Amino acid sequence: MSSPKKWVPRGRATITLGSFVLCLALASGSPAANESLRQYVDEITAASITVSTEILVFARERTDLAVNARDYITLAPVEINRTGARSLFWSGYLWSTIDRRNAQPLLAEGDELVLLADGRPLRLHGDGKTLRDHGAGEPITSSPGRHAVPVLFPATPEEIAYVSRATEVRIELIHAGTSESFTLWKGKPAKLSEFAESVSP
Repeated sequence: MSSPKKWVPRGRATITLGSFVLCLALASGSPAANESLRQYVDEITAASITVSTEILVFARERTDLAVNARDYITLAPVEINRTGARSLFWSGYLWSTIDRRNAQPLLAEGDELVLLADGRPLRLHGDGKTLRDHGAGEPITSSPGRHAVPVLFPATPEEIAYVSRATEVRIELIHAGTSESFTLWKGKPAKLSEFAESVSP
């Protein structure tokens, strides 16, 4: 005679599998579904990194050079925490569908970038230090292309929170006294709100 089968509650295996997947996501530093933050420890510097998974992509049409040609600026807010010393930045890249290796760079010496959020100007200006100087041993966000130029602009919690509440954002490139606009091409500022709350004083 065969032994009676044990009764197992339905759904138990599903809960266990879901818990396992969640544990893997947390252990790897990867965001789980619907999360707007990625948090991890830099393997080189041991700094704690928090970065928004929502990336704002700004574009400027360059149809004067080629069909569907564009210049791009990507920005994502990040926090680098070195044993309690917290620093905030806009981390991103300057890149283009145009081959600029033998042409003027997208951002030349003396040019300025200004992020406009509902008309409020927020200057994007580097401090001359590298990502490693600030405590991150490797790139925080993925490069969109081989020739993309990484940029890092200091920011404040208030500025990031303001951008997350803005209904209209764009970037102005000021070159030789003239201004050209990069309009928001992809990304939603409102999705930066969770990051802004996580770094608020």
